[in-house]
Amino acid sequence: MNILDAVAISLPCRSCGDNYRVPLKDVLLSHRMLHQGCPVSQETECPPVFQSRLFERGDIEELQRAWSRLERRARSDGGDLVLLGAGDFSRNAACRTDADRR
Repeated sequence: MNILDAVAISLPCRSCGDNYRVPLKDVLLSHRMLHQGCPVSQETECPPVFQSRLFERGDIEELQRAWSRLERRARSDGGDLVLLGAGDFSRNAACRTDADRR
């Protein structure tokens, strides 16, 4: 799993008030575009300029490296590294409860 596809920052929209999500993959791509010489400097003209300020490039790359190390370790033990959603916590508790009843 590419952790940068699975993790995002949720931001409020100043126009409509709803939230929107910017995946870390997009933020890292924005950093790369700017590093390669994107000439635009105004956020209103270029989404990468806005997105690049959300997180530091090094922090995103560090998360990606750490996730890869954890994935390799999980695989070496015969498992898979997964992200848990809010519903997973109650499901795991229910499974333990069912197992305890037996």
